[in-house]
Amino acid sequence: MVITIARQTGAGGRELAQKLAARLGYTYLEKADLLKRADSLGCFEMMYEFYNEMPINMLLHAISHNEIANEEKRERIAKIYRQIAHDGNIIILGRCAGYFLRSRGDLLRVFLRAEDEFKLARLASETKGDVREFMENSDAGRASFHRYYTNEIWGASQNYDICINTSFCGVDGAAQIVENLIKFKENLSTK
Repeated sequence: MVITIARQTGAGGRELAQKLAARLGYTYLEKADLLKRADSLGCFEMMYEFYNEMPINMLLHAISHNEIANEEKRERIAKIYRQIAHDGNIIILGRCAGYFLRSRGDLLRVFLRAEDEFKLARLASETKGDVREFMENSDAGRASFHRYYTNEIWGASQNYDICINTSFCGVDGAAQIVENLIKFKENLSTK
């Protein structure tokens, strides 16, 4: 099984990925791990460029890139993700992984959100400067990146299998929910 986690800044995505990996025995692939795997496939430069691209101004980006080239790039990235996730039992955080792997039958796409107070409290100890500004800018960048590569609205429920509000259940509660969903999905596939 492959679990992808998209998340609002401060909602606990990295913590959830780490907890699920420990509890399930899955491999959590952070950015460095994904780049290492892409390098072993001979695709380091493509993935490095993808991970570091920041398509903020969509109009200027559309003017400077034609749609055919963008579609070819999306397909190359999807192919790399499929190769990286080939053996399954992995967790990938962010960077449109759920979109690029959406054809897998063993995929669980999770989106985490939370109330601002919850996120700000979590970020306060990790972030220097204006925490709210950091949170809003980070999420705006994620939304723009997601829209550019997927033509979907980041965080829209129809693009995920489950959306969880961690300010309601906490990260531990979210881990339990995801575990239960995995067990349910595994039981369905054995019937």
